[in-house]
Amino acid sequence: MNELSESHEDQEKDASIFIECPHCYTKILPHADNTCPACQGDLSSLVGVNPNKVSFLIHESEELPFCCYSCGQYTEQEVRVSGDQESILSKFFMGDISPEDTSNVVIFLPQCQFCAEIEDPEPVEVDYDNQTMTFAVHTRFRDQVLQLREDQNQDEAD
Repeated sequence: MNELSESHEDQEKDASIFIECPHCYTKILPHADNTCPACQGDLSSLVGVNPNKVSFLIHESEELPFCCYSCGQYTEQEVRVSGDQESILSKFFMGDISPEDTSNVVIFLPQCQFCAEIEDPEPVEVDYDNQTMTFAVHTRFRDQVLQLREDQNQDEAD
């Protein structure tokens, strides 16, 4: 039993070492020279970091506001973002895999025409078990989603 609890404590210590890179929003274990292994950004420098962007978790079936995820402006347009996960063993042994062996997450993310011309939304992380995606979003979008969540929780409580 002691080995099990010690192992769990070690896992918790390891998890607390991970930080979110302010440049690419990925959870990382920094290199010894304090750079991000994902984007090579200097973690001690915030030069080029957009102060209006934050990483934010969105659930697959969640209602989202009419607010561009990227710039925070009003929009009724949305873009479909999907993540597909394949069973690596199935792909290795069988080549092509059947749809039953895949898992996907689909989110319809609000995006204005201007931002759509600049970039396609790319999730920072996809969690297939919980059917969520994490994106770098504008703080105005995040605040509006949080307000919607709060309103829905209030409605359920009434």
